[in-house]
Amino acid sequence: MGLEFCPTLEKLYRTREAVGRSGKPFRLTGGLSTVNNLLTIRQLMLEIQPERTLEIGMGCGGSALTFAATHRDLKHTPCRQHMAIDGFQRSGFDDVGRLMLEEAGLNAYVEVREELSALALPQMVQEGLTFQLVYIDGSHQFEALFCDFYFVRFLTATGGYVLFDDSSDFEVAKVVRFVRKNLTECFEPVPISHYRGETTTQRLKYAIAEALYKTQLSIFRKVKDGERSGKRSLRNF
Repeated sequence: MGLEFCPTLEKLYRTREAVGRSGKPFRLTGGLSTVNNLLTIRQLMLEIQPERTLEIGMGCGGSALTFAATHRDLKHTPCRQHMAIDGFQRSGFDDVGRLMLEEAGLNAYVEVREELSALALPQMVQEGLTFQLVYIDGSHQFEALFCDFYFVRFLTATGGYVLFDDSSDFEVAKVVRFVRKNLTECFEPVPISHYRGETTTQRLKYAIAEALYKTQLSIFRKVKDGERSGKRSLRNF
């Protein structure tokens, strides 16, 4: 399975080039999720058929195109059911993400909130929004990412999934370890091998990589609401 489900997405990853809102060429050396991540997101969406989805960090639009195209393929009526938070969509990415959605005819599926996630997420909690699938791929600084997850806990519906991109990154891995060691009563890890690897050897490889916090993507399923008990000691992470 490749990116053929969205020709604009396939072209974006094949050429690694785009034109920004200013009209200047934009060479995509960053701001894109890996193809494996996109295929995992799509496979998970086709499996759980989420009504609403959220991503933190839109960048050049690779993940936004995947979410929107899959909502379309699930026969969902376009009603901004995917939300993308990106405080630097215009200033840093020259609106490339939005332009890709427009080119693909998928912009009606996506609401873009162009502000810092630390400001947008608590407002969304106040609005009572919930999502069945959340992809965290914004700032990779520990304090910003920890803040993202703190609010994402409330925004994720019970039974929903939270995905961390670049989870082998040192600071991202610290947050992933915290969740695994202190919040497993509420967020159970989902083996990446469920969505990656076709042979026993490949699945074993992914299992070892997860144990060492060396996978590109980490997945958790929210099994219930709640916080770490105040009586329970914080485990080292």
